[in-house]
Amino acid sequence: MGRNGGRRRRFSAFRDGGLFLATVFLGILIAAKLDLVNSETHSGRFFVIDGDTLAKGGERFRLLGIDAPELSQTCVRGGESWPCGEEARRFLRRLMDDAQVSCSGSSRDRYGRLLVYCTADEKDVSSEMVAAGFAVASGYFQFSGEQATARREARGIWAGEFEKPAEWRREHRAADIETPAAGFLTIVRHLLGWKNG
Repeated sequence: MGRNGGRRRRFSAFRDGGLFLATVFLGILIAAKLDLVNSETHSGRFFVIDGDTLAKGGERFRLLGIDAPELSQTCVRGGESWPCGEEARRFLRRLMDDAQVSCSGSSRDRYGRLLVYCTADEKDVSSEMVAAGFAVASGYFQFSGEQATARREARGIWAGEFEKPAEWRREHRAADIETPAAGFLTIVRHLLGWKNG
């Protein structure tokens, strides 16, 4: 009797824990879906300002999950300085030229830029920037696989020495000191592929 009672209690605790986790997961999915209601989507042609900032009309957009070298930032490769910030912008332009581009986000940074994830011909733009070595991953665990591959294969900024963009900005007192972080629900929506529109 005592042995069966112990098993029942363990099973009951296991079942209750499973139900709790399922309820939390369901709550997160519902909250992410509701967050989608507040999301804005912009599509069409965008002007590339730098490796992680876009413009369209009077609106500015900041790519989430990445931090690209600043436009005037240089890196070292083969003992020589090269304009990695300018190269990051060129790569982003090539990625977006003649592509079907769609950007979606639901919050703004302190500069009024809409914080977005973008796709160019169904490819995730932030992922492509990190994979090519023209941006570092900045959002939790996002794009860590792409960054590890870029680093291992010495792509872009990983081909030599570079200062992380946030450190470079701090050192050069650039206006955009902080890299915006994506909210938890925004990351969940992105991972699940939920888009507005």
